[in-house]
Amino acid sequence: MTSQFIRGFAEDQQKQEALSIDPNILLSHHLMIIGATGSGKSTSLLSLINAMQTLKQTNIVFDATGEFSDIPNAVHYKLGENANLDFANLTVSEVASLLNIHTPMLIEKLAQAIESLKIQKNIVKETGILNKVNKSIKTFDNERRQLRSYATDYDALLITEQIIQEFSVPYSDAQADYQLLGQELDTVAIRQLWSEILNVKSVLNAPDFKRLFNLHQSRLLSAHLTTQTDLFYVLKLFSEKDSQNKTLVIDVSAIPADSATSRLILSILLKQLITLRTTSQQRLPITIYLDEAHRYMPEAYQSLTDSGIFKVLREGRKYGIYAVVSTQSPLDIPAQLRGQFGSLLVHQLNDSEELTALISNHKFNQARVRDLEIGAGFLKLFNHEPVAVNISASHIKHETQSPRFR
Repeated sequence: MTSQFIRGFAEDQQKQEALSIDPNILLSHHLMIIGATGSGKSTSLLSLINAMQTLKQTNIVFDATGEFSDIPNAVHYKLGENANLDFANLTVSEVASLLNIHTPMLIEKLAQAIESLKIQKNIVKETGILNKVNKSIKTFDNERRQLRSYATDYDALLITEQIIQEFSVPYSDAQADYQLLGQELDTVAIRQLWSEILNVKSVLNAPDFKRLFNLHQSRLLSAHLTTQTDLFYVLKLFSEKDSQNKTLVIDVSAIPADSATSRLILSILLKQLITLRTTSQQRLPITIYLDEAHRYMPEAYQSLTDSGIFKVLREGRKYGIYAVVSTQSPLDIPAQLRGQFGSLLVHQLNDSEELTALISNHKFNQARVRDLEIGAGFLKLFNHEPVAVNISASHIKHETQSPRFR
């Protein structure tokens, strides 16, 4: 990271002078910003973004709520408007989660269906589904081998119809031909999963879902729709190129911020950023900003270790990815991740349990933390003692600033 110092971000309360902060100390072991609602977290986040822009550093803001739409000198992409996610770049488990598929049998059939649709589009080069009834096993295996060298695009709108084809089985009598993938569909098995299959079809055909993932017939957008860019491509550009546009805002607010879908998409994007860095020689530092940590945590039934935020906090530093995470409560962040933050900015907190979780490992005075005024805080840099600071007000408008009485 640059040897330039961050200035105009924080003022030392005791000395009453602006701090010059080495970004290598502040950010290279991740920064957590903590504070109750209205204590100054968002101002701190925006002030830091502004300071890093001044240093011409690369910033990526993952915006779950649309609250950061006014950041100047930034490139803005909004999922569902001028940006989308391409199904071809998603793993089977990610697609299954998006389509609410949880039954092991149906997940298995989904994986087979995706492979079949890729063969149909890239090898057979025909529209529609791949009919597996009376299809030779030898022919199918040859097509599968060819697929490895071809593009992996497929028509996701046909997933449910193709899943049904994956239930192709031989006849159950002497007429069975085991040289074929199947001779009829296993209607008993299909009926058992029918409600889930219908739900998958409903999700795929929802207009909002189509817009988010650019699922349109023949892959052509209607004339009245805005041209969309794949967010994976956008991340690749920002993670690998040193360009004039140093700040990227990815807005996923078209999805309810605290929904399972929002959490999953944010996780997918964070994991993709890690993947891009692991396969690239580029190591220019990138600072990513995650507001309200709970929005990035997986659902209770999902594995934390497979989530995007886990991978960024555990693996990101060695690839030049440094995270700034804000949260109302340190308890929003699982214990196994709290230790990943080398720097802390603590605004006013009242809850004794939160204070205990925070202060047990750091030298903060509980009474002073409770009494902090708006915008004031304690800044603890990596391997340094906490310093009482005032955070400089940001000139950037924030959409959730509290309305003022006239």
